[in-house]
Amino acid sequence: MKTRLIRPLVWLATLAIAMPLFAADPLPSDARILSGKLANGVTWKYRKHDNPPGRMALMMHVASGSLNETEEQRGLAHFLEHMAFNGSEHFAPGELVPYFERIGMQFGPDLNAFTGFDQTAYMLFLPDATEPQVADALKVLSDYAFRLLLLPAEIDRERGVVLSELRAGMSAQQRIRDEFIERVFAGSHLSQRLPIGKREVIENADRDRFEAYYRTWYRPQNITVILVGDAEPEPYLPLLEKWFGQYEATVAAADQARPGLRPFETERAFIITDPEHAQGNVDLYALHPGRQPTTTIAQARVELVDRLALWMLNRRLSQRVQRGEAAYRTAQVSVGDFLNDAVLVSGSATGEPDAWEKMLAEVILEIRRAREHGFLPGEFDLCQREVLSGAEDAVRKEPTQNARGLLFRILAGVNTREPVLSAEQELDVLQKLLPTITLAELNAAFAAHYSPQAFAYVVTLPEKDGIKLPAEDEVLAAARAAFARSTVQIADVAAADSLLAQPPVPGKVTETTRDEDLQIVSGWLSNGVRFHYRFMDYKKDLVLVSFALAGGQIEETSANAGITLFASRLFAQPATDRLDSSALQDLMTGRNIAIGAAPANDHLRVTLRGSPQDLEFGLQLAHALLISGKLEQSAYDNTRQQILQQFAMARRMPQFVALETFVKAVSGGDPRRILLPAVEQVEALTLEAAQQWFHRIARSAPLEVTIVGEVPLETVLPLLETYVASLGERPRTAEHLEPLRTLRDRGPGPLVRHVRVDTITPQGFALTGFVAADAQNIADVRALNLAQNTLDSRLIKRVREELALVYSISASHSPDPVYHDAGSFLSGAPCDPAKTDEVVAEVEKIFTAFAADGPSAEELATALRQTLNSLDQQLKEPSFWFDRLSAFDLHKGRLEDLKNIPAAYEAITAEQVRDTFRKYYTSARQFRVTAVPETAATPAEPKAELEPAPAD
Repeated sequence: MKTRLIRPLVWLATLAIAMPLFAADPLPSDARILSGKLANGVTWKYRKHDNPPGRMALMMHVASGSLNETEEQRGLAHFLEHMAFNGSEHFAPGELVPYFERIGMQFGPDLNAFTGFDQTAYMLFLPDATEPQVADALKVLSDYAFRLLLLPAEIDRERGVVLSELRAGMSAQQRIRDEFIERVFAGSHLSQRLPIGKREVIENADRDRFEAYYRTWYRPQNITVILVGDAEPEPYLPLLEKWFGQYEATVAAADQARPGLRPFETERAFIITDPEHAQGNVDLYALHPGRQPTTTIAQARVELVDRLALWMLNRRLSQRVQRGEAAYRTAQVSVGDFLNDAVLVSGSATGEPDAWEKMLAEVILEIRRAREHGFLPGEFDLCQREVLSGAEDAVRKEPTQNARGLLFRILAGVNTREPVLSAEQELDVLQKLLPTITLAELNAAFAAHYSPQAFAYVVTLPEKDGIKLPAEDEVLAAARAAFARSTVQIADVAAADSLLAQPPVPGKVTETTRDEDLQIVSGWLSNGVRFHYRFMDYKKDLVLVSFALAGGQIEETSANAGITLFASRLFAQPATDRLDSSALQDLMTGRNIAIGAAPANDHLRVTLRGSPQDLEFGLQLAHALLISGKLEQSAYDNTRQQILQQFAMARRMPQFVALETFVKAVSGGDPRRILLPAVEQVEALTLEAAQQWFHRIARSAPLEVTIVGEVPLETVLPLLETYVASLGERPRTAEHLEPLRTLRDRGPGPLVRHVRVDTITPQGFALTGFVAADAQNIADVRALNLAQNTLDSRLIKRVREELALVYSISASHSPDPVYHDAGSFLSGAPCDPAKTDEVVAEVEKIFTAFAADGPSAEELATALRQTLNSLDQQLKEPSFWFDRLSAFDLHKGRLEDLKNIPAAYEAITAEQVRDTFRKYYTSARQFRVTAVPETAATPAEPKAELEPAPAD
């Protein structure tokens, strides 16, 4: 949400300060974004950009969404988006998706759309920027805009898909969101126009209703076509005219509907509950009149004042958590534009349900403290350092930003009617404005935003025994009392000056080898650490680092399941024996490097991501944490609270229960293969045990370090010697883990599980598949990857499009690099609880037919094009090589498997794909899981189609 000022009086006061300096100087715009308008009113924008090279990304923006629907059309803006794929003048029903698949695209990643309150957008990410391919793409988008067939039979068939999407989105969060919008914004147009619409409209709308919305709003003046790609624009301008310039609207224009948001006039309180919600949330909101689009430097200055003040208060809220002083787990404040119609001021906190009153009081306390005493010079210095650093980093990264990101930046500018600045222009404006802003000005603006006023207070709590729900008057009284409390000023920032008390004692690089084909350097450090390195400048100003510490989850038992997850939280709130997390956070401010960690089955994976300029600082930070990292009490408490709440919510979700049941079934109930620790497991874990577990892994586990990015080897090696070779001696290999790589016996298949879920959500989940290849069996992995692409198409065509049983379905192949015989090939989707068996039956019929006959020659050619299209991009990306090299030796990787990957796929035959699929798709390896609500009717006996797969 873009930060904006709220109150006109405050805006005018701040603008008055800016006026002598900047008057009404317009904001610059990126001159590389060419723009024009066709005679009929269609707007186009073109940005030449060569990342990814040789490709073109297109988007069509329609300035209309659910807000423009009439009462009888509720849901048709979104439904119409679906119909764009179901028949147009140049593409008969069923032709569009196969056409794009044949040129290497995939439905979803490369061909998609979305609908919001005030906009609809259609996206195409083409494999190349050749004129014929772009011409076809423009033909498709222009068909979406002006030439949909809207055949009644196709509308009727698509109803089931849209209703399946409605069902798939059902959850506690959805119910809370819908109630929030309807109650807090009651009386506004917004409150009655959720994009998914009304079931009765979706079920009954005829073609005339679609046509009325379509012809009214899909008109040239509401259409913007955006292209970002690796080609000069001139060849495409005649194509834009050809496909978009000939249409004229056939019905009269209508006034754009607005959200109808009005400033809140009185204090109000809302209690929102749901039996499947687990946490407590408190929020305060104020609505103020919106502003005109930001087009001048003076307006940008107003936004910057907001941004700086909010950063400083959010830092204070975060540091309360780190110091263990907060009743909440997370909290934040924001001031932002709301649907181009209003400005929303907010404060929010999340934590334990019974702490709602404390959470509300603490957020208000910090707001009041900032209003009474203002912000401090040290905070302001930190804030400016962070903002400037981020802008400078954006300049370095922009040349190789992905076209998708640029496309969405341009889209945002179109929707807000604001100029799109280049990163260099953003930095230039920031450098001009920052010196003109004073603390007094920041304090005054913030105080005006958050003056006690007509706030709407929203308390969201679980609806269950043991949770006392407050009355609305209690909430209002608590808020008023908090605003009336006096406060004292906090101490200013006293930042530490260094991460390390003293420099490490360096070790040495003892061995190196280079693979000339892959340009990968591997070696050993004197303390037994393995490292891999690859220089890449495809993404400018980016370096990726991983520390793969062997062990962790693979060593857990039922008695300490989840302990590695707790230990990894040390990196989410980094602290050492010498520096607490608040001090470390301030040291990290202004540094373009981020650290994180997560359990990865057989290793704890610590990662750094950021600018090569801050690589040494990042390695210092990793060194400090691995040597003397400290899991703070607040980090432990918040992790515990978060997991317990996640588990409480997840066990009421059919999809989670189905996936958890699948994992237990195929692993034989192995305690190391859990999605989330259960309540009793979490309660058994202590901070001391998690700290000891971390120290054992960090200080003695075999370690593999990977560095990929725009940093030369001569820079990397001395840093490795200083900050990694000094981490202490450790074994070169993790042979002690080999006996642990076998899971419990899963028993004879097929493994069939039908589970009932204690939920009020009328949703089931169907899942079926088989145990597939180990990651080390690269030939089988590649054949199954090609099978996955073909089965994606068959599943979508049959289960989604023809039968309308689900909204989204695909095949998913996941080879396992850690455990023996534990890969998976599966398909599943949310659906009507009464139809879970039917979904499983249809998927298994498709799998069985594929095992018998394999892909057709055309299907294999399409799957190969999709794979090569994806690989063409992936092999250029640093993230691809980073993922492959992290834990490379631990997972017994072979450099030969990373060479000539496209050629290896091109050599695979249809018979190989069929035989490999048949090899794994056997009764002994098969599984089926269905999950339905407890209240669902007892399912019928499995149908005849649910026959076991062919025998081994």
